[in-house]
Amino acid sequence: MQNNLGTSLYPGSFQEIPSCIQEGSLVFTSAHIPEAQSDPSKLKDLVDQLHARKAKVMCDVDDQTASQYGFDSLDEFARAMDLDILRLDFGFTLEEIDQIAFRIPVALNASTIETETKKWLLARHPSLLFVHNFYPRPETGLDLETFCTMNEGVPAANLSVFIPGDEVLRGPLFQGLPTLESHRHGAPYVAWTQFKRLGIDQILVGDPGLSERELNFIQQAMQGCYLIPVLLEDFADSSILDKPFTIRADSPKTLRRLAESRLMHDPAKLIAPSNTVRRVRGSLCQDNESYGRYAGEIMITTSDYPADDKVNVIGRVHPRYAELLDFIPNGAKIQLVQADQYGLNKLYK
Repeated sequence: MQNNLGTSLYPGSFQEIPSCIQEGSLVFTSAHIPEAQSDPSKLKDLVDQLHARKAKVMCDVDDQTASQYGFDSLDEFARAMDLDILRLDFGFTLEEIDQIAFRIPVALNASTIETETKKWLLARHPSLLFVHNFYPRPETGLDLETFCTMNEGVPAANLSVFIPGDEVLRGPLFQGLPTLESHRHGAPYVAWTQFKRLGIDQILVGDPGLSERELNFIQQAMQGCYLIPVLLEDFADSSILDKPFTIRADSPKTLRRLAESRLMHDPAKLIAPSNTVRRVRGSLCQDNESYGRYAGEIMITTSDYPADDKVNVIGRVHPRYAELLDFIPNGAKIQLVQADQYGLNKLYK
Protein backbone atom coordinates (compact mmCIF):
# COMPACT_ATOMS: atom_id res chain seq x y z
CA MET A 1 0.00 0.00 0.00
CA GLN A 2 1.28 3.45 -0.89
CA ASN A 3 2.42 5.65 1.97
CA ASN A 4 0.10 8.55 1.07
CA LEU A 5 -2.50 10.31 3.14
CA GLY A 6 -5.86 8.81 2.30
CA THR A 7 -9.27 10.36 2.69
CA SER A 8 -13.00 9.63 2.58
CA LEU A 9 -15.45 10.75 -0.08
CA TYR A 10 -19.06 9.80 -0.60
CA PRO A 11 -21.27 9.83 -3.72
CA GLY A 12 -23.23 13.05 -4.12
CA SER A 13 -21.67 14.77 -1.10
CA PHE A 14 -18.60 16.50 -2.54
CA GLN A 15 -17.99 19.48 -4.82
CA GLU A 16 -14.59 18.47 -6.20
CA ILE A 17 -11.85 15.94 -5.61
CA PRO A 18 -9.52 17.31 -2.86
CA SER A 19 -5.98 18.19 -3.92
CA CYS A 20 -4.52 15.90 -1.24
CA ILE A 21 -5.64 12.89 -3.29
CA GLN A 22 -2.62 11.90 -5.35
CA GLU A 23 -1.39 8.92 -7.31
CA GLY A 24 -1.58 5.86 -5.08
CA SER A 25 -3.77 7.51 -2.42
CA LEU A 26 -6.41 5.26 -0.88
CA VAL A 27 -9.92 6.71 -0.78
CA PHE A 28 -12.64 5.22 1.40
CA THR A 29 -16.27 5.35 0.31
CA SER A 30 -19.45 3.47 1.11
CA ALA A 31 -22.18 1.70 -0.84
CA HIS A 32 -24.45 1.83 2.24
CA ILE A 33 -25.46 5.47 2.07
CA PRO A 34 -28.88 6.39 0.55
CA GLU A 35 -27.37 8.71 -2.09
CA ALA A 36 -25.41 5.84 -3.60
CA GLN A 37 -28.19 3.27 -3.39
CA SER A 38 -30.80 5.55 -4.96
CA ASP A 39 -28.56 6.38 -7.92
CA PRO A 40 -25.71 3.89 -8.55
CA SER A 41 -24.31 6.20 -11.24
CA LYS A 42 -23.15 8.56 -8.49
CA LEU A 43 -20.88 5.88 -7.05
CA LYS A 44 -19.48 5.04 -10.48
CA ASP A 45 -18.94 8.73 -11.24
CA LEU A 46 -17.00 9.16 -7.99
CA VAL A 47 -14.82 6.13 -8.76
CA ASP A 48 -14.11 7.38 -12.28
CA GLN A 49 -13.01 10.79 -10.99
CA LEU A 50 -10.73 9.18 -8.40
CA HIS A 51 -9.21 6.83 -10.95
CA ALA A 52 -8.47 9.85 -13.13
CA ARG A 53 -6.22 10.96 -10.23
CA LYS A 54 -4.77 7.42 -10.15
CA ALA A 55 -6.15 6.90 -6.65
CA LYS A 56 -7.32 3.55 -5.30
CA VAL A 57 -10.92 3.21 -4.13
CA MET A 58 -12.03 1.08 -1.19
CA CYS A 59 -15.81 0.67 -0.80
CA ASP A 60 -17.65 -0.43 2.33
CA VAL A 61 -20.16 -3.21 1.53
CA ASP A 62 -22.29 -5.79 3.33
CA ASP A 63 -23.91 -9.07 2.32
CA GLN A 64 -26.92 -7.22 0.80
CA THR A 65 -24.98 -4.70 -1.30
CA ALA A 66 -24.82 -6.71 -4.53
CA SER A 67 -28.56 -7.39 -4.65
CA GLN A 68 -29.43 -3.80 -3.65
CA TYR A 69 -27.51 -2.60 -6.70
CA GLY A 70 -29.06 -5.21 -8.98
CA PHE A 71 -26.14 -7.64 -9.21
CA ASP A 72 -25.97 -11.36 -8.55
CA SER A 73 -22.63 -11.27 -6.73
CA LEU A 74 -20.08 -8.95 -5.16
CA ASP A 75 -17.71 -9.90 -7.98
CA GLU A 76 -20.12 -8.40 -10.52
CA PHE A 77 -20.72 -5.33 -8.34
CA ALA A 78 -16.97 -4.70 -7.92
CA ARG A 79 -16.32 -5.05 -11.65
CA ALA A 80 -19.26 -2.87 -12.67
CA MET A 81 -18.25 -0.09 -10.26
CA ASP A 82 -14.54 -0.56 -11.06
CA LEU A 83 -13.65 -0.76 -7.36
CA ASP A 84 -10.12 -1.61 -6.24
CA ILE A 85 -10.92 -2.99 -2.78
CA LEU A 86 -14.12 -4.11 -1.06
CA ARG A 87 -14.31 -3.64 2.69
CA LEU A 88 -16.52 -6.47 3.92
CA ASP A 89 -18.25 -4.82 6.83
CA PHE A 90 -20.87 -7.28 8.15
CA GLY A 91 -23.10 -10.18 7.19
CA PHE A 92 -20.37 -12.52 5.92
CA THR A 93 -19.32 -15.87 7.37
CA LEU A 94 -15.65 -16.69 7.79
CA GLU A 95 -15.89 -19.18 4.92
CA GLU A 96 -17.45 -16.53 2.65
CA ILE A 97 -14.75 -14.02 3.54
CA ASP A 98 -12.05 -16.58 2.81
CA GLN A 99 -13.48 -17.44 -0.61
CA ILE A 100 -14.17 -13.83 -1.61
CA ALA A 101 -10.62 -12.86 -0.66
CA PHE A 102 -9.26 -15.37 -3.18
CA ARG A 103 -11.24 -13.68 -5.97
CA ILE A 104 -11.30 -9.95 -5.13
CA PRO A 105 -8.99 -7.62 -3.17
CA VAL A 106 -10.76 -7.17 0.16
CA ALA A 107 -10.34 -5.37 3.44
CA LEU A 108 -11.91 -6.34 6.73
CA ASN A 109 -13.13 -4.59 9.85
CA ALA A 110 -10.17 -4.46 12.23
CA SER A 111 -12.37 -3.30 15.11
CA THR A 112 -14.73 -6.29 15.24
CA ILE A 113 -12.87 -9.42 14.09
CA GLU A 114 -11.28 -11.63 16.75
CA THR A 115 -7.48 -11.82 16.94
CA GLU A 116 -7.23 -15.54 16.14
CA THR A 117 -9.51 -15.08 13.13
CA LYS A 118 -7.30 -12.27 11.86
CA LYS A 119 -4.21 -14.47 12.19
CA TRP A 120 -5.90 -17.34 10.35
CA LEU A 121 -6.98 -15.07 7.52
CA LEU A 122 -3.57 -13.42 7.23
CA ALA A 123 -1.90 -16.83 6.96
CA ARG A 124 -4.10 -17.53 3.93
CA HIS A 125 -4.14 -13.98 2.52
CA PRO A 126 -0.90 -12.18 3.51
CA SER A 127 -1.84 -8.91 1.79
CA LEU A 128 -5.22 -8.62 3.51
CA LEU A 129 -5.92 -5.13 4.86
CA PHE A 130 -7.65 -4.62 8.21
CA VAL A 131 -9.38 -1.25 8.42
CA HIS A 132 -10.52 0.09 11.77
CA ASN A 133 -13.88 1.79 12.17
CA PHE A 134 -14.34 5.51 12.61
CA TYR A 135 -16.72 6.61 15.37
CA PRO A 136 -19.14 9.53 14.70
CA ARG A 137 -20.62 9.60 18.21
CA PRO A 138 -18.46 11.29 20.87
CA GLU A 139 -17.17 8.98 23.63
CA THR A 140 -17.40 5.83 21.48
CA GLY A 141 -13.97 5.91 19.81
CA LEU A 142 -11.35 3.38 20.82
CA ASP A 143 -8.86 3.98 23.60
CA LEU A 144 -5.20 3.31 22.78
CA GLU A 145 -4.93 0.17 24.93
CA THR A 146 -7.99 -1.45 23.33
CA PHE A 147 -6.74 -0.43 19.88
CA CYS A 148 -3.34 -2.05 20.45
CA THR A 149 -4.95 -5.21 21.83
CA MET A 150 -7.14 -5.47 18.73
CA ASN A 151 -4.03 -5.30 16.53
CA GLU A 152 -2.09 -8.10 18.20
CA GLY A 153 -0.73 -10.43 15.55
CA VAL A 154 -1.47 -8.05 12.68
CA PRO A 155 1.56 -6.37 11.04
CA ALA A 156 1.30 -2.58 10.95
CA ALA A 157 1.59 -2.78 7.15
CA ASN A 158 -1.78 -4.60 7.11
CA LEU A 159 -3.59 -1.95 9.15
CA SER A 160 -5.49 1.18 8.18
CA VAL A 161 -6.99 3.80 10.51
CA PHE A 162 -8.95 7.05 10.47
CA ILE A 163 -8.08 10.48 11.79
CA PRO A 164 -10.62 13.34 11.98
CA GLY A 165 -10.72 16.31 9.67
CA ASP A 166 -10.69 19.86 10.98
CA GLU A 167 -12.28 22.04 8.32
CA VAL A 168 -15.44 20.35 7.04
CA LEU A 169 -16.88 17.69 9.35
CA ARG A 170 -19.31 15.04 8.16
CA GLY A 171 -22.89 15.06 9.40
CA PRO A 172 -25.20 14.35 10.96
CA LEU A 173 -23.23 14.83 14.20
CA PHE A 174 -20.30 16.93 12.91
CA GLN A 175 -18.10 15.69 15.76
CA GLY A 176 -15.20 14.27 13.76
CA LEU A 177 -14.64 10.73 12.51
CA PRO A 178 -11.66 9.30 14.40
CA THR A 179 -10.65 5.74 15.20
CA LEU A 180 -9.22 6.83 18.59
CA GLU A 181 -11.43 8.91 20.85
CA SER A 182 -8.42 10.95 22.02
CA HIS A 183 -8.06 12.30 18.48
CA ARG A 184 -11.62 13.60 18.13
CA HIS A 185 -11.07 17.29 18.83
CA GLY A 186 -7.30 17.46 18.44
CA ALA A 187 -5.08 18.39 15.52
CA PRO A 188 -5.18 15.84 12.69
CA TYR A 189 -1.41 16.29 12.30
CA VAL A 190 -0.86 15.07 15.86
CA ALA A 191 -3.17 12.08 15.28
CA TRP A 192 -1.31 11.24 12.06
CA THR A 193 2.05 11.47 13.85
CA GLN A 194 0.93 9.14 16.64
CA PHE A 195 -0.21 6.49 14.16
CA LYS A 196 3.07 6.84 12.27
CA ARG A 197 4.93 6.23 15.53
CA LEU A 198 2.89 3.04 15.88
CA GLY A 199 4.18 1.99 12.46
CA ILE A 200 0.91 2.49 10.56
CA ASP A 201 1.40 3.98 7.11
CA GLN A 202 -2.09 3.78 5.68
CA ILE A 203 -3.93 6.62 7.40
CA LEU A 204 -7.25 7.99 6.15
CA VAL A 205 -9.02 11.24 6.98
CA GLY A 206 -12.56 10.27 7.97
CA ASP A 207 -14.12 13.69 7.42
CA PRO A 208 -14.36 15.38 4.02
CA GLY A 209 -12.39 18.49 4.98
CA LEU A 210 -8.75 18.86 6.04
CA SER A 211 -7.36 22.39 6.37
CA GLU A 212 -4.41 23.50 4.24
CA ARG A 213 -2.42 23.99 7.44
CA GLU A 214 -2.86 20.41 8.63
CA LEU A 215 -2.32 19.02 5.14
CA ASN A 216 0.90 21.02 4.81
CA PHE A 217 2.18 19.80 8.18
CA ILE A 218 1.45 16.17 7.30
CA GLN A 219 2.95 16.42 3.82
CA GLN A 220 6.14 17.98 5.20
CA ALA A 221 6.40 15.15 7.73
CA MET A 222 5.93 12.62 4.91
CA GLN A 223 8.93 14.21 3.22
CA GLY A 224 11.02 13.70 6.34
CA CYS A 225 10.76 16.90 8.39
CA TYR A 226 8.26 17.49 11.20
CA LEU A 227 7.14 21.12 11.55
CA ILE A 228 6.55 22.22 15.14
CA PRO A 229 4.48 25.42 15.62
CA VAL A 230 5.92 27.55 18.41
CA LEU A 231 5.40 30.98 19.93
CA LEU A 232 8.59 32.78 20.89
CA GLU A 233 9.11 35.25 23.68
CA ASP A 234 9.90 38.79 22.51
CA PHE A 235 13.57 38.52 23.51
CA ALA A 236 14.14 35.19 21.72
CA ASP A 237 16.35 34.99 18.63
CA SER A 238 13.96 34.36 15.73
CA SER A 239 16.79 33.01 13.58
CA ILE A 240 16.11 29.58 15.09
CA LEU A 241 12.87 29.45 13.11
CA ASP A 242 12.55 27.72 9.75
CA LYS A 243 15.86 25.88 10.12
CA PRO A 244 16.27 22.10 10.17
CA PHE A 245 17.25 20.54 13.48
CA THR A 246 17.78 16.93 14.49
CA ILE A 247 16.42 15.53 17.74
CA ARG A 248 19.47 13.97 19.35
CA ALA A 249 19.41 10.18 19.25
CA ASP A 250 20.21 10.08 22.97
CA SER A 251 17.52 12.53 24.07
CA PRO A 252 15.66 11.42 27.21
CA LYS A 253 11.92 10.90 26.91
CA THR A 254 11.08 14.09 28.79
CA LEU A 255 13.62 16.45 27.18
CA ARG A 256 14.17 16.60 23.42
CA ARG A 257 17.61 18.04 22.61
CA LEU A 258 18.22 19.77 19.26
CA ALA A 259 21.57 18.50 18.04
CA GLU A 260 22.68 21.44 15.89
CA SER A 261 21.63 24.21 18.26
CA ARG A 262 24.86 24.60 20.24
CA LEU A 263 26.97 24.62 17.06
CA MET A 264 24.76 27.32 15.56
CA HIS A 265 25.38 29.63 18.51
CA ASP A 266 28.13 32.21 18.15
CA PRO A 267 30.16 31.93 21.40
CA ALA A 268 31.11 35.61 21.08
CA LYS A 269 27.46 36.49 21.65
CA LEU A 270 26.61 36.02 25.30
CA ILE A 271 23.16 34.71 26.20
CA ALA A 272 22.15 36.61 29.31
CA PRO A 273 19.83 34.93 31.82
CA SER A 274 16.23 35.86 30.99
CA ASN A 275 12.85 34.37 31.83
CA THR A 276 14.42 31.60 33.89
CA VAL A 277 11.02 30.37 35.02
CA ARG A 278 9.50 26.95 35.64
CA ARG A 279 9.66 24.87 32.47
CA VAL A 280 6.23 23.42 31.87
CA ARG A 281 5.58 20.71 29.31
CA GLY A 282 6.12 22.10 25.82
CA SER A 283 8.59 24.80 26.90
CA LEU A 284 11.24 25.81 24.37
CA CYS A 285 14.39 26.33 26.40
CA GLN A 286 17.93 27.55 25.78
CA ASP A 287 20.93 27.24 28.07
CA ASN A 288 22.29 30.70 28.91
CA GLU A 289 25.85 31.89 29.57
CA SER A 290 25.76 30.45 33.08
CA TYR A 291 26.17 27.00 31.49
CA GLY A 292 29.54 27.98 29.99
CA ARG A 293 30.45 25.98 26.90
CA TYR A 294 26.99 24.41 26.87
CA ALA A 295 25.39 27.84 26.28
CA GLY A 296 23.12 28.01 23.27
CA GLU A 297 21.76 24.47 23.36
CA ILE A 298 18.03 24.36 22.71
CA MET A 299 15.70 21.79 24.23
CA ILE A 300 11.97 21.17 24.31
CA THR A 301 10.42 19.75 27.45
CA THR A 302 7.81 17.00 27.25
CA SER A 303 7.40 17.00 31.02
CA ASP A 304 7.48 19.69 33.70
CA TYR A 305 10.86 20.85 35.07
CA PRO A 306 11.61 23.34 37.86
CA ALA A 307 13.03 26.79 37.19
CA ASP A 308 16.79 26.89 36.60
CA ASP A 309 18.69 30.18 36.52
CA LYS A 310 20.97 28.70 33.84
CA VAL A 311 18.08 27.95 31.45
CA ASN A 312 16.03 30.57 29.60
CA VAL A 313 12.48 29.75 28.54
CA ILE A 314 12.40 31.33 25.08
CA GLY A 315 8.99 30.13 23.95
CA ARG A 316 6.51 27.31 23.91
CA VAL A 317 5.14 24.74 21.52
CA HIS A 318 1.61 25.76 20.62
CA PRO A 319 -0.77 23.92 23.00
CA ARG A 320 -2.69 22.31 20.13
CA TYR A 321 0.54 20.56 19.10
CA ALA A 322 2.07 19.86 22.50
CA GLU A 323 1.76 16.09 22.05
CA LEU A 324 3.85 16.04 18.88
CA LEU A 325 7.08 15.56 20.81
CA ASP A 326 5.63 12.42 22.43
CA PHE A 327 5.38 10.80 19.00
CA ILE A 328 8.28 12.20 16.96
CA PRO A 329 11.16 9.74 17.38
CA ASN A 330 14.72 10.54 18.40
CA GLY A 331 16.86 11.13 15.35
CA ALA A 332 14.03 12.78 13.43
CA LYS A 333 14.40 16.06 11.54
CA ILE A 334 12.24 18.92 12.83
CA GLN A 335 11.71 22.57 12.03
CA LEU A 336 10.40 25.20 14.42
CA VAL A 337 7.84 27.46 12.73
CA GLN A 338 6.11 30.58 13.99
CA ALA A 339 2.60 29.56 15.04
CA ASP A 340 0.92 32.85 14.18
CA GLN A 341 1.92 32.39 10.52
CA TYR A 342 -0.59 29.53 10.55
CA GLY A 343 -3.38 31.41 12.32
CA LEU A 344 -2.66 29.74 15.66
CA ASN A 345 -1.83 32.68 17.92
CA LYS A 346 -5.39 32.99 19.25
CA LEU A 347 -5.13 29.57 20.91
CA TYR A 348 -1.98 30.39 22.85
CA LYS A 349 -2.49 30.61 26.60
